[in-house]
Amino acid sequence: MVMVNGVVYLDTGYESTVDGRCGVMDGEITSEVNGSEKPTVNDQSNFGTGYGYQYGATEGTIEIYMNDKWRIFATEEVRQQIQFPNE
Repeated sequence: MVMVNGVVYLDTGYESTVDGRCGVMDGEITSEVNGSEKPTVNDQSNFGTGYGYQYGATEGTIEIYMNDKWRIFATEEVRQQIQFPNE
């Protein structure tokens, strides 16, 4: 999980397939809580710090650059609505 602008986003388990990104990050994860806790402040995660993110193409999503891949995170509501492709 990660909190950005007062919104908690959950890992969807999927990678983004967006090509041609701009090189500017919208933000960076700067603090963390224990892995079993929910983030409570902006730019905080429960999986580590130093990861850049960009707002996703779909409203209610962000994409976080981790281990040379863009992982899609979404709000609980959006996560339930979006049909992610099978990997």
